[in-house]
Amino acid sequence: MILSRQRRRPVALVGLAAAGLLLTGCGSSIGIHPGSAAVIGDDRVSMSTIDNTATLYCKAFVTAQQSQQQQSGPAPMGLFRSFAAAGLAKRALGEQLADEYGVEPASGYQAQVTQLQQVLASAPQDQRDAVIAVSGSDAYLQNVEVAIGQQLTGKTGQSNAEIKAALERGQVATKEWLNNHDVFLDPVFGLSVDGGKFTQQQDETSYPLSALASAGAQVNGQQGPPETYTSKLPTAQVCG
Repeated sequence: MILSRQRRRPVALVGLAAAGLLLTGCGSSIGIHPGSAAVIGDDRVSMSTIDNTATLYCKAFVTAQQSQQQQSGPAPMGLFRSFAAAGLAKRALGEQLADEYGVEPASGYQAQVTQLQQVLASAPQDQRDAVIAVSGSDAYLQNVEVAIGQQLTGKTGQSNAEIKAALERGQVATKEWLNNHDVFLDPVFGLSVDGGKFTQQQDETSYPLSALASAGAQVNGQQGPPETYTSKLPTAQVCG
């Protein structure tokens, strides 16, 4: 099924290679939703939820490395926080859409969950739940969109072409929903939402204050932060 990702190595699975997001070290955020890291329609995700999820995510990353005897070195916790923020916001969007149309995600989502559970079989349940909530968010949202597209078109075929057509129709429904509902992401995460796509965007209300923070903001998340940056961070801001 086109929406079910291929099984990957744990390092990529927990998002370091694909995060593509800004690191922490920015000035305090300025927003109109105190205490909320993200607001998607009627759903709110607190900053404490982001932090707790990122911590569990980090532990799962370390566990996966150890079980696979991989040593990629420590990574900034800011990377996990940004990835957790994007993932939980994306999942909240999918849940709002599912409620709006009265659908469940298509079968491709469960396939993704099964892959994540297999890779993280040795991790505690709360860590597995955190990884599924975040790393499974893309598959969740896309498969909700497939289900919506199938409902709106009345076509439930399972060929790649038919699923792709349903996804495209569901994505149109997502854009329409976003046009009529509030969406807020704390600018400290450097994220924006455009038609259901979460992308990196530097916000003028959140900016680096120190030389180290500036270096972190310039890191290309697709390749991962350099060791020279991570090694200068306080222990509490490093995973691994």
